[in-house]
Amino acid sequence: MRPNVDIPWSIHGRIKEHAEQTDQTIEEAYIETLENGVRDLPEQRGEVTLPRPGYNDFGPRLIRTQGTDSPDINDSVTFHPFFHLGEDSMEIRTRTDDMDVDEFTNRLAKLHNVGRLSTSWFTVHQLGGALVGRGPANLATAVREAHATFADEDIPTYKNGHLIYIANLAYEDEYLLIRAELPRPSRDKQLLSNVELRFITEGVPVTGALYQRLARAFGFNELFNATAFDLPRTGFNAPEGSTPAVTEQITTEEENYDDPSVNGIIIENPLQNNDDLLSHLKSELGGSDRSKSEAEHHIEVLANYDELYCDLTHNHGLSEDREYEFKGLSATYIKPLFNRNSTWNLTASVSW
Repeated sequence: MRPNVDIPWSIHGRIKEHAEQTDQTIEEAYIETLENGVRDLPEQRGEVTLPRPGYNDFGPRLIRTQGTDSPDINDSVTFHPFFHLGEDSMEIRTRTDDMDVDEFTNRLAKLHNVGRLSTSWFTVHQLGGALVGRGPANLATAVREAHATFADEDIPTYKNGHLIYIANLAYEDEYLLIRAELPRPSRDKQLLSNVELRFITEGVPVTGALYQRLARAFGFNELFNATAFDLPRTGFNAPEGSTPAVTEQITTEEENYDDPSVNGIIIENPLQNNDDLLSHLKSELGGSDRSKSEAEHHIEVLANYDELYCDLTHNHGLSEDREYEFKGLSATYIKPLFNRNSTWNLTASVSW
C-alpha cells in the first residue's frame, strides 16, 4: 500500500530537474531521492553552469617542460595538494567516450551540480608545456585556450596531448578523476577523445549511489565493479633551512580585505639536474613489485616540469614579507589508474 503523502511542489521540481541533469527517468530520480534524502538534491535552477572559481582556484597557468621528442608527450605531472590514498583503496571505472569541448564543459557543470566535490587540480599537458591550475571553470578555460596558448608561447606540441583532472570526494581518501586526449580538429569543432572517469574509494563502497549519480551527470550510465589497486609512492624530507626559488605567488582577493591573500606559490623544480635526489626517490618507492618496477623506469618524469606548485597550509597577506622553507615532497605514480601516460601526482610542502 502506497502512502498518500503531500509533497511540496518545490521538491517535485528539484527531483524533476535532478532527473534531467543526470539522464534518469523521473521514477529513478524519486527512488534515488528516497534512498539518499532530499538534502542531496541540487537547488532548483534553470540552466546548469560551472561553479564560480573558489577561494583557492587559479589558472590556467603555463609551466614549461623539458619535452622535445615524441615519447616525452607521456611525461605529465599533476599537483593536487591533498592526494593521499588509504590502505584499502579501490577503483571504480567507466567506459570511454568522445565529446566536443562544449559538451565536455556542459557535463563538467552537471557533474559539479551534483555536489560532493571539493579541492581539485587540473593539468592540460602537451609536449613542451602544460596549463595547470585548480577549479572546474578554469579547467574549461584551459581546454578551450590550450591550442592558442601553446602556439602563442611557442610551445612544442605533439599530435595528441592529454588532460588529467582530480577532485576530492565528500569522503576522506576518496577522489574523482577524469582523463582525456586533448582536442583534435573535427570539422568545425574541437573533439576530446577517450574521455574516462574514475573513482577512488576507501574500501568497497556500502552503496554506489553517489558514484552512480556523478557518473550519470557526466554522461556515463555504466560503472564497473570496484577493484583493489596499488599506486607506487615515494618522497623525501628536505634538509632544515632549505629555501625554494619562488617564481610566483598565487593570490586570491578576500572580501573586506585590501591586501590579497597568498595561498600558494610556484617554485623552480628542485629535481631538475639532480640525479642524486632522483635516485633517492627511486630507492624510497613503495608498492607492489610490478607497479614499482614501472614507476622506477619513469622516475625522471618528476623532473620534466620546470616549476612546481606548492599549497600553503597557512595563508598570508601579499604585502607581508615572508621567508619560505621547502620541507620536501611526496609523489604518487598514477599511471596504473588509466594505463596511459607516465603521470605522477607531486605534492610539495612549503612553510613560512
